Amino acid sequence: MIVSGKKVKVFSIVALALGSSAVLAACGSSGSNTSVTNSTTAKKSSPVTVTLWESHNGGPVGDEMTTMVDNFNATHVGVKVHIVVTKASSKLLAAIAAGDPPTLAEISHYDGKYVRSGALASWNSYITKSSVVAQGNMLPAAWRNGEVGSTHYRLETDMKLSEVFYNQSLFAKAGISTAPQTDAQMATDAAKLKALGVIPIGWKDSSAHILPTFLSNGGSMLKGSNSVGHSVAFNNAAGTATFSYFHHLYAAGELQFHHGTTLREDFASGKIGMIDGTSAGYAKVLAAVAGAFKVGAFVEPSGSSGVHYNLAQGLGFVMPKADTTVQRNAAWTFVQWWFGAKQQAAWAMATGYAPETKAGIVDIPASFLATHPGLKASLAAALSPHTFPRPVSDSYNEVQASLDTEFFNAVTGKQSISSSLSTLQSQGNSYMSGASEL
Repeated sequence: MIVSGKKVKVFSIVALALGSSAVLAACGSSGSNTSVTNSTTAKKSSPVTVTLWESHNGGPVGDEMTTMVDNFNATHVGVKVHIVVTKASSKLLAAIAAGDPPTLAEISHYDGKYVRSGALASWNSYITKSSVVAQGNMLPAAWRNGEVGSTHYRLETDMKLSEVFYNQSLFAKAGISTAPQTDAQMATDAAKLKALGVIPIGWKDSSAHILPTFLSNGGSMLKGSNSVGHSVAFNNAAGTATFSYFHHLYAAGELQFHHGTTLREDFASGKIGMIDGTSAGYAKVLAAVAGAFKVGAFVEPSGSSGVHYNLAQGLGFVMPKADTTVQRNAAWTFVQWWFGAKQQAAWAMATGYAPETKAGIVDIPASFLATHPGLKASLAAALSPHTFPRPVSDSYNEVQASLDTEFFNAVTGKQSISSSLSTLQSQGNSYMSGASEL
């Protein structure tokens, strides 16, 4: 899905990030340096089949994944990609152990168990020959995702970033002319929306939707770091400020917790003024609203630091070692095509995910961004130097589960903020102690 129009030049930061036009020309190629020929003159042998495990099941994202794979298959003679919709993140290790893995899979952040067991092939030998999947073209947050030391085992494909969606009609009715940029402004706007008789804010009580605020209040995901370490640092001023902020909103009846589907339904019906979410949910929000009102979006507000922090999450391509070199080369043909500028732009415009490449951003028309503020917010977060991937340690998954529980208990008043933070600190360090950086 490519929309014609003027190419993006709306963000000065984009221009600064992109470098010379010569680099962009190289990065914009959607099929250079492929390992399996794509020419129509290719020999008439059977194409190499790449089985792709991915978890996008229906909806705008799943539909676009199918469309893109169909487009690839229609334009490539030597490689055919076959999609299998499954929970690859939880099933892949067992499939590898059984000797029956897919050629290619999309899995989530916690790939350390695969790396430790030596189950994944490194992308490095392919990356060194590519001008598309290259550090100069990939956005920094995407480049660091799935990187262990200097080795890339997972290439991020769905850059999921936190943002807040709002009902522009309700904002106007409440006399709110601009989207809030700080936590204090969002709290002020919440009070104005409450006066209209609607729920001001709907929020997910998961760590993905807590950590940006915590970071913007001066916190870090691990002690002294946002990437590696063996202990946490939640029981501090940043933790107190974050938990207290949401507790006050909840106690004032200005914030409610719900599942993502419920948030979208209530938002679409006009019951909620703004809901937090991610770029992964933007297309779903638009589908739910179905044009009933204009949907605005803004990046996570800044806290006491005055800086907008964010998390780069999402699935990424991995290659199990079990398949043959021919199959891995065929998988690389698809992966490099996927990261081509046109494909990146098409994926972003259809789904709301930010592109992983700078050339992909350039290929998005400014006219499209003007009418899709959710994608515009995603791009701003994606390009920010204050956007970080989650720590690669598998133990951090347990930390986040504890964070979810203690945050909910503190915000809803089931437990004091100081007690919740103390428990979180103790449990978090217990999970991280002795853990490797994987």
